[in-house]
Amino acid sequence: MRLAKITLRYLGYYVLVFILVSLIPEHIHRRDFDRAFSTWWKDRTPQNEAALRAEQHKNEMIQLQDSAVIALVVLVVVGGTYKVVCFVRRLSDRRRAIVR
Repeated sequence: MRLAKITLRYLGYYVLVFILVSLIPEHIHRRDFDRAFSTWWKDRTPQNEAALRAEQHKNEMIQLQDSAVIALVVLVVVGGTYKVVCFVRRLSDRRRAIVR
């Protein structure tokens, strides 16, 4: 039961960090998107618009993947730092108790 509680807690933290990271604007510069946009700009046909929409969708998926990876890295770094600080604080408290 404790493992499930910890897993749900970290999953909640991950979702929160993912939402915060995904709110950060990101510019993805891809040649395929540039080609689709310039083609659509010069000739606005339904086929060119469909190609542009497909490239926009690819950009959105890349942005979501980047956000997921960044959120995981942030969660691991912050969680690891928190655990190290707690460990050092406990170690310091034990040394103070021995000295007294």
